[in-house]
Amino acid sequence: MKLACLLTAAGTGSRFGEDKLRMPVRGEPMGVLTLNVLCQAPFDLKVLVTSEDKEYLMAAAWEKGFAVVINPAPERGMSSSVRMGTAHILKTGTYDGILYAVADQPNLSADTVKRLAEAFLHEPRYIWAPVADGRRGNPVIFPAFLFAELLEVEGDRGGRQVIAAHPELLRTIDVSSTELKDIDTKEDMRIC
Repeated sequence: MKLACLLTAAGTGSRFGEDKLRMPVRGEPMGVLTLNVLCQAPFDLKVLVTSEDKEYLMAAAWEKGFAVVINPAPERGMSSSVRMGTAHILKTGTYDGILYAVADQPNLSADTVKRLAEAFLHEPRYIWAPVADGRRGNPVIFPAFLFAELLEVEGDRGGRQVIAAHPELLRTIDVSSTELKDIDTKEDMRIC
């Protein structure tokens, strides 16, 4: 079984007011912290989709063995990064699943990523996601037979469209609510 990882980090951070992924969290820029977490799980391929202005993130990704894909139009929403990253992964080989992660979840643990990967590798016909207090979050692993649908997503919802179309395929693991919180505004940084 082969599992790839796609980290989307091309957003403009408009609600935050500046590049939130550069903000320090536990001694690292938030985006680099996420790269470190993902490196601790058993992925056969790791891909970062980012914007051309995030040189610090690209440098850290290359150092950690990630392939880097540049999204020239991140203002088109999360779906543009999902489509570009998925297409890149599919050009490199055949994978049984892809874990889709976002770079603005500073409390995501390596344990959660590993547990998701293990759950998927045990039951690869399902969509796997973390849940806390009844709320589903990221990252999410999608099986290969849904890749074509992920190549068609639109807007700023990413894979949520695919999950909504296949609710019977969703399986979850329980995590703490702090792990699922993402950073949208400077006030959100208090959770770090």
